[in-house]
Amino acid sequence: IDVQIIDSGCGISEKDLPFIFSPFFTTKNVGDGTGLGLYISHSIMKREGGEIYVESQEGDGSTFTINLPIYKVVKES
Repeated sequence: IDVQIIDSGCGISEKDLPFIFSPFFTTKNVGDGTGLGLYISHSIMKREGGEIYVESQEGDGSTFTINLPIYKVVKES
């Protein structure tokens, strides 16, 4: 299942895109953010067999796509 989160914000610069899922990466001023939110989200998705990725252009907003695995639960008798 794919879920998309789309915003119309300022977008992410091309130079920052490769780093947004890295721990402690932030473009905010010191003390205004830890840079852990996207890292933790990415780590959880990876652990559970899913994916999260982004498409963005500076000035055009961003689209985050989360791919969630579908699990089949088998009831044992």
